[in-house]
Amino acid sequence: MPRLLITRAHAQAIGFAAKVRAHTCLEPIISPMQDMHDLAVKIDLSGSTALAFTSKNGVEAYARMSAAQLPAYCVGAATAARAQALGFAIKAVADNATALRDILPESGVLHVHGRHVRHKLGARQLALYDQVALPLSAEALTRLRTNTLDAVALFSPRSASLFAQNLPETTPPKLVLYTLSEAVAAALPAGLNIRICPAPRAAAMLRLLSADFPA
Repeated sequence: MPRLLITRAHAQAIGFAAKVRAHTCLEPIISPMQDMHDLAVKIDLSGSTALAFTSKNGVEAYARMSAAQLPAYCVGAATAARAQALGFAIKAVADNATALRDILPESGVLHVHGRHVRHKLGARQLALYDQVALPLSAEALTRLRTNTLDAVALFSPRSASLFAQNLPETTPPKLVLYTLSEAVAAALPAGLNIRICPAPRAAAMLRLLSADFPA
């Protein structure tokens, strides 16, 4: 049975793994590359009339730390759905950070995010959580080094960069790296077998995997 390494945060990885089992012939191996830890910060909403969320992690961190709900601008349908489920009114949804930056108001927006942030939106910024790097599991490392891993699902540029640090000197020839976006792919070394999702969504990742590894 072909095997897929899932590197996203554990709670999200469990749900994605269940869908992988249902829609593909892959056996998922979960080994998160990052763990989210809230930072000891005070959220100051002075002058803020809206929030900008670029990930579900940002939505959840904010909701844990503040009960104040401002209208929200979001990157991605999944982020918007999570914000809406937690009671936020959604002002707009964009496919990526660049597109969101183009539609944000010139002032009054607070962008909440993790300590490691790739895209600046031109809004006031506040890091609410840290993405602590995690090592690959012993099983994942063994399968990577013995060429018994067929695919890897990478959902963020930082996870891709951290995973690349674990690659053996000679990359396993059959290994395919599935990346959520061009930005995630750009964080990987050149010369690898990379497949990029047509849209930056987990559903698009699942469709790509099911096409290449049908159930």
